[in-house]
Amino acid sequence: MNRYKKYVSKANRYEIFGFRKKAIKIMELAIEEPLSKLEMGSGLIYIGLMYRKLNDLNNANVYFEKALNLCKDEKYPYSPNFKIIIQSFLENKESDKATKWNAHLTESNKKIAFFRYRAILLWSGSRLLINKLGMYWN
Repeated sequence: MNRYKKYVSKANRYEIFGFRKKAIKIMELAIEEPLSKLEMGSGLIYIGLMYRKLNDLNNANVYFEKALNLCKDEKYPYSPNFKIIIQSFLENKESDKATKWNAHLTESNKKIAFFRYRAILLWSGSRLLINKLGMYWN
């Protein structure tokens, strides 16, 4: 288990028992470590989610925006947390940020979905070709 996962696991244990402020402190230590951009972004989002659960939308949105800015050029999979982040911006009356990041996340995930769709089409085409040649796909 790498260092980042250990921090997340430890913070998660504190969060489960309602010690979110302690979990936030642990994750703040984690993001000071040398991490990949995606790990750093994940940590920032996790901190933001905990602040959101504490009803501190100002701090939550600061961490969400740091994560989104850090990882805006990275290829990352869709996460249901993206919807929560956009809702957090809207609930805190930051509609300009909500609009900006919604457009970015939607565009990024359209590109990912397009490449997945092409891969499925290629795979399906190969399967059809194999079936036409009299071979069976198991």
